[in-house]
Amino acid sequence: MSVHEAEPEVLVRDIMSRPPITAKETDSVMTVSKLMVRQNIGCVIILDKAGKPSGIVTERDIVQRVAAKDLVPSNLKVVEIMSKPIVSISPGVSLNEAAKEMNQRKIRRLAVVDGGQLVGIATMKDILEVTPTLIDLISEKNQAGLRTTRAQSGLAGYCDECETWSEHLVQKEGVFLCPDCSKDLGSTEET
Repeated sequence: MSVHEAEPEVLVRDIMSRPPITAKETDSVMTVSKLMVRQNIGCVIILDKAGKPSGIVTERDIVQRVAAKDLVPSNLKVVEIMSKPIVSISPGVSLNEAAKEMNQRKIRRLAVVDGGQLVGIATMKDILEVTPTLIDLISEKNQAGLRTTRAQSGLAGYCDECETWSEHLVQKEGVFLCPDCSKDLGSTEET
């Protein structure tokens, strides 16, 4: 039995938020900020005149590019402060690949595009919400004997200690650690 047969395959489409909240490049930072508050979200995807994603405005963009510079949000267009180009992913990509992409690019959000159309947004928060359930499923399969070799027993995810992505997390005293952090603690894997 392969690792992929033993682990649940979760795709971006399974966890993405939809419909994505969007704004136009001509909207003011104030308008988009109010939209974020009203929708209780941390980002808005910005669409160009053709309705295609051209960037993203996050809370961080507003703090660093507006508030920290003491600029007036109602006097700025979001096109002036948005992060671009926007990074996108297909809804059929695995959650594991999406997390790797976020980690490599050091971002927390991916636009989900299908056939050239914006269909959703996948965030690190979305991934973290399903991670405990996935770990429980993998653990149950391990206990049921569905994974037979030691090489297959590693879990993929973010290390609780150093917060980096690892394909080989081990559980130690209720936390998940990458091999480096596990060695630093000098303990062995729980059984």
